[in-house]
Amino acid sequence: MISSSIVQNQCINLSFASLLTATLTYWIRTVFKLAPRKYSFAFFMICISNVCLGIMLSLRWFTAGYFPLSNLYESLVFLTWGITAIHLLIEYKTGSFLIGAIAAPVAMFTIAFASLALPVDMKQAAPLVPALKSNWLMMHVSVMMLSYSTLILGSLLSILFLVLSKGQDVKLQGSSTGNTYGVNKQGAISSETDTLTH
Repeated sequence: MISSSIVQNQCINLSFASLLTATLTYWIRTVFKLAPRKYSFAFFMICISNVCLGIMLSLRWFTAGYFPLSNLYESLVFLTWGITAIHLLIEYKTGSFLIGAIAAPVAMFTIAFASLALPVDMKQAAPLVPALKSNWLMMHVSVMMLSYSTLILGSLLSILFLVLSKGQDVKLQGSSTGNTYGVNKQGAISSETDTLTH
């Protein structure tokens, strides 16, 4: 019978390999401006990585008897799972492969740091301290880690937007107030309603 730790290590290794492949594929598509497809090879590699990380976290939860967010290693694996899950959701909704070009390397470096840089004793599941034996560990910390995943991707997409728009007039549509805003070359924000009233 294969031990749970071997399966967990194989899941992490397969996840890293699929993230590396997805990163290279997204970067090649971005550099050579290849025609986008709805479901690309890189998208499926991210799916494989997400499933492997989910299996690893589930096995850890089953064998240790607690939700796997009690140490840095488990938190980084969960953060990587969150980044890949949110990336898959955004790419599925928008169809933009640029999201993968920035999200896949972040997920790859996060899982690489967790599996290669941390000492072995930090990767071992240990009994929880009494302060962590609560349902709040599962509810609060998991929501916070998913929030961090969303924040990381949102920040990277904002930086990408600034890099791609470099000094051009940008028409933003779909604001919460129903107005269409534009940014002029001086950086001032103007709306169509302002130009109509002045």
